[in-house]
Amino acid sequence: MKTTDIRIAGLGTYIPEIFDARKAVALGLYDADEYEFYGWTGAAVAGDMPAPDMAIAAARQAMDRSALHPHDIDFHIHACGHEQGPEGWSPQHYILRHLTDRDVPSFRVWQACSGLIGSLELAACYLKAVPERNAALLTGSDNVGTPSFNRWAFGIQNGVVGDGGSAILLSKSDGFASLLSINTGSTAEVEEQYRGTEPLFPPSLTVGRDIDFKERLAAAGGLEETVAEVVRRQGELRTEIALRTLAEAGLEPGDVTRVCHVFTGQESYLKVILDPMGLSTEQGLLDFGRNLGHMTVNDQIVGLTHLVETGQVGPGDHVLIVAHGGGVSITCAVVRIDERPGWAAV
Repeated sequence: MKTTDIRIAGLGTYIPEIFDARKAVALGLYDADEYEFYGWTGAAVAGDMPAPDMAIAAARQAMDRSALHPHDIDFHIHACGHEQGPEGWSPQHYILRHLTDRDVPSFRVWQACSGLIGSLELAACYLKAVPERNAALLTGSDNVGTPSFNRWAFGIQNGVVGDGGSAILLSKSDGFASLLSINTGSTAEVEEQYRGTEPLFPPSLTVGRDIDFKERLAAAGGLEETVAEVVRRQGELRTEIALRTLAEAGLEPGDVTRVCHVFTGQESYLKVILDPMGLSTEQGLLDFGRNLGHMTVNDQIVGLTHLVETGQVGPGDHVLIVAHGGGVSITCAVVRIDERPGWAAV
C-alpha cells in the first residue's frame, strides 16, 4: 500500500538494564556453546516492571518529542508477544488511560514479533478512512521474565529474548519523517510448526506448561527440517513484500540507507534476511541489537529510534523496515526522513 500524508511525529523507547551474556553463562542460565556460536552479548532485562508500564514510558517520550498533545490522539494500538497482566484484563486500555482522557478506540494486536510494525498499516488505514482523524499512537512492550519462559533458551531464531517498550506516533499534520509505503502478508501454512503437538485446549499457560518452541518445532517433523522449511517459506514472502514495498515508494534497493530488522547476534542470520533483497548487513543493526536481545515486537522501532537519535540517518535518507513474527506474519515498510528532529544528534 502506497501511503500519502502519513507522517511520523514522534518515537520513544524504554530499554531496561542490560544483563551481560557472559554473566548468564556463568550463572548457568545460558548454554556456553550457544553463547560462543550465536553472538549475543547481552539482553535487556526489566525485572518485575510490568510490560504495560514500559509501553507508557515509551509513549510519553514519543509524545514529548512531537508537536502533538495527548488530546490529539484519535486511535491507539498496543502490540505484544507475551501476556501483559491478569488474564481477561485489557492492558491496552490501561496504557490509554495513562496517556489521554479521550474515549478513542484502543486495540491489542497479536502478530507475534511483527505486531507493532503490522499495526502501522492498520493505523494508517484508520487515519486515511476519515478526514477528521489525525493522529494514532502505537505502543509495544513485553517482559518475558516469567517462570514459564527462559529468555536465554528461546530455542529458535538463534534467540535470546530482551524486554522493553517502544512507541511511534503517526500524524497527518505533523512529523519529521514520512511513511511512504507498507505491506503485510502471511504464511499461514507453517502455523502448525509453531503449534507442534500441543493440544489447543486447555491453553498451555492455564495448566502451567512451559513455553518450549524448540520442542514444538521438533515434534512437527524434525527440528532442523522444520526450521529450514519455515525459514525458506518465510524468506520467500518477506523478500517479495520488501521489494514490492520499495517499488510502491518509487525506490530500488540501492536507494535504501539503513534497514531496521529483527535483532540477532549472528551476521549469517541477518544475511539470510537481507541478501535476497540486494542489501548488505552493514546497512542493518547487528552490533546494536546483539546487546539487547530479540525484543519481541520492539526491535524495529527501537532500531529506528536509535538511528534517528544518533544521527545515523538524516534528511533524504530512506529506511526499510522488515518485520516477521511467529513464522507466519510479515510486514515491510519504507520510511523517508524529511528533517532532523530536535531530539536527534547532528
